[in-house]
Amino acid sequence: MFSSGDKERIVIEVGAGLTKVLVGTSAGKKKRGGTGGESLLIKDTFSLRTPKGRLPETSTYSDMDKTYTPEFDRAALLKEISEKLRQKKIKAEEVIITVGDRSVVSREMVLPKVEEDKLKGIVSYELQEFLPIDPKQYLIDFKVVEEVKVGELDKYKLIVAALPKKEGQFYHGFVQELGKEPFALDLTSNAISKLFDRNLKINGRVRDLEKETYAYIDIGDASIKLHILEKGILKFTRTIEGGIQNINGAYEDKILESDESLDYIRKWIGSLEQMFKFYTSREMNRRIDHIFLYGGGTLIPNIEKHFSDLTGVSAEIIKEIENVELHKDCAYFPLPLFLNTAASLIRR
Repeated sequence: MFSSGDKERIVIEVGAGLTKVLVGTSAGKKKRGGTGGESLLIKDTFSLRTPKGRLPETSTYSDMDKTYTPEFDRAALLKEISEKLRQKKIKAEEVIITVGDRSVVSREMVLPKVEEDKLKGIVSYELQEFLPIDPKQYLIDFKVVEEVKVGELDKYKLIVAALPKKEGQFYHGFVQELGKEPFALDLTSNAISKLFDRNLKINGRVRDLEKETYAYIDIGDASIKLHILEKGILKFTRTIEGGIQNINGAYEDKILESDESLDYIRKWIGSLEQMFKFYTSREMNRRIDHIFLYGGGTLIPNIEKHFSDLTGVSAEIIKEIENVELHKDCAYFPLPLFLNTAASLIRR
């Protein structure tokens, strides 16, 4: 959505609480000790408190003919990012915008195995038939996750994502107002699926991502995103309301462990377990083998232990990935906060 090599690019993720900006490159796939993955070099990062918009309080699409209205103050954020880029003397011109799946219509489809051009038409038709949307008002993208046999027919199993066109146009203009070139618009679910699609060393241990099922949980300021990858393939993604914005100390370096934070964790897990049950009930022998946590909510002390104890599934915070390297001048890179932006450097 908008449009490889070692070209340096800026990635921007506007979160409800923090806006994350990363500068880096993707050097393509490299094989290391039995694992493979995209090699990413992070040159610089910074984060800003996202300035709140005045009205309306939420992004709106009450009428698809109207302009997309973001939750943040566009002018204030443009000014802050521009000033920070100037201070840091960041010269990269191309920008990737990373957006959450909150306003995205996402569906799994099984369609005839045909050429890509024909597949695009079938996807648009199917969306219009089964969902109350006008495909002309959406930016539609899809990924073939596997080939399946239905009876005697060969078919594709797809993950389809449709983002309101007005939102895409908004971010295109946003980047241009920064004086930069819009290069790509990526979804967090797509970014995560590219980063974790093959065996990888995470937190010092090689993980069998190509054989097991992992739940990746992004605990943000106003929402929690769940992405489930089965054998390295994105199979399920959902966004639930809730996050750390109402917890005392949410914007400090560390959130204090308290009865309040534990109550929130229990509520989050209650909602997530419903999603787990829905996912595992759709096919025989499905299960979640492991949970990875990231996002601002990982500042809560012992959050991985609480997730493990309450779900019965081992959980840990993603703190280190073997194929993510830091430039010698990069002094600030808390991986749990910048995971989405780093993953968006991968262009495939």
